[in-house]
Amino acid sequence: MAPVFHLVFLALLALCAVGLLAWPTRGKGWRGWGLALCFGLGFAAVLLHQAGWQLSGFGSTGFQKFQRRYDTRPATLARTAEGRGRLLDRNGEVLAASLPGRRWGHEAPLGPAGLHVVGYSSRTYGLTGLERVYDARLCGFATPEGPRDWLRRAAPQDVRLTLDARLQRAAFEALGGRKGAVVALDPRTGEILALVSSPSADEADLAAAMRNRADAPLFNRATHGLYPPGSVFKPFVAALAVQEGKAGRYLCPPQGWAPAPNTRPIGDTHRHAPDEATLDLGTAFAESSNIWFAKSARQCGWEAFREAAARGGLGAGFTLAACGERAFETEAGRVPDLSRRPNQLAYVGFGQGELLLTPLHVAALTAAIANGGVLMPPHLGPGAPEAPRRVWRADVAELVRHLMRRSVERGTSRGAELRGMRVCGKTGTAETSGRDHAWFTCFAPEEGPRIVVTVLVEHGGFGAQAALPIARRLLEAWRAGRE
Repeated sequence: MAPVFHLVFLALLALCAVGLLAWPTRGKGWRGWGLALCFGLGFAAVLLHQAGWQLSGFGSTGFQKFQRRYDTRPATLARTAEGRGRLLDRNGEVLAASLPGRRWGHEAPLGPAGLHVVGYSSRTYGLTGLERVYDARLCGFATPEGPRDWLRRAAPQDVRLTLDARLQRAAFEALGGRKGAVVALDPRTGEILALVSSPSADEADLAAAMRNRADAPLFNRATHGLYPPGSVFKPFVAALAVQEGKAGRYLCPPQGWAPAPNTRPIGDTHRHAPDEATLDLGTAFAESSNIWFAKSARQCGWEAFREAAARGGLGAGFTLAACGERAFETEAGRVPDLSRRPNQLAYVGFGQGELLLTPLHVAALTAAIANGGVLMPPHLGPGAPEAPRRVWRADVAELVRHLMRRSVERGTSRGAELRGMRVCGKTGTAETSGRDHAWFTCFAPEEGPRIVVTVLVEHGGFGAQAALPIARRLLEAWRAGRE
């Protein structure tokens, strides 16, 4: 579009200029002068058209769409002449703003803690994150739903986000520079309270961060990192088994179980004597039995699993923020097609196999359990149009909520217990190349949940040791902010 427009403009301009200067009028009478006048008027019309775009472009949606698409430089006169709006957290704290008195100045008080979500504004590297998504509103460009002024742009607007700056900092500090991610959201609304990826970088040192391939500090692990979820996927399978009527008692032998001949056997950490190895859902969940969840997933079958995965949005991404043609979108999960390999569903049943999810997917699944089976799509600010979706029946979600509470009371999630706040949670240790990934996902309080916290620590080992303490610190910070 851009090259064609400029080529046509230059061609018309050249044609009119050549015709005006070279067309012989002497001896041609009124016809010669008429043709010269036509060339002159054409020359003026082309210039006026271009001048109109330049002078009234701030009020033209088409021009602004053109400019935002082909000129992403943050240090253009259009973005700085009259200042720029601010990004604010849910309480009005400034997350990003222009520095007064400095034409190209920019400040982001969260620093590395907010780089992956707030984004950066660089003369060299352009705009990213929410700075880029809401650029039109922050600069005062006209939007389709806003008023149009053909002579000047609208006033720059502030944009209030769902983030809580205090929780964002607390989550980043709790990760302590380890590779991983933290997601905190309100299950009742889908509002994201904290979205942290680590390691991160300072906006003033982007060049070094881009060269650091070993740590990938600019990669957003919370929204684009794909990991095997391990045991934090078991609440999903528990809900599926209950809803499909397959949550019975299964034999979980101490020597392990293979879903088919010549397949890798599945074992449990807690091994029971042969006469005590038949487990029900409650015991299997509290002990995080891999065999029970493998067998129940296999019994549910591929079609039931595929439909539940679609309801939960596992094979898709989320749109966390949108403004005009720009959006903050997450990576889609990887749900393998097992229609011709039903035995592989056993491995997916306990969060392994070929299943890969982002930390945000795990947080969203946890939020659906906390919110009575209804998933409120996670979002960061205005303009995210996704509608709520029912993933589970309300009674199914309530049963799994009680199972997650038992896991905290006397299961693998005991370390998450907080005095005066009934926490429901599930640990996860996902097998991968090298050391295992550590997971923990939880919500609180048990009755009327108001916060979901999901933590991933890459190659952190056991979820109860590496990820759970981080979630606990964030829950404590959240409670302290309410007192």
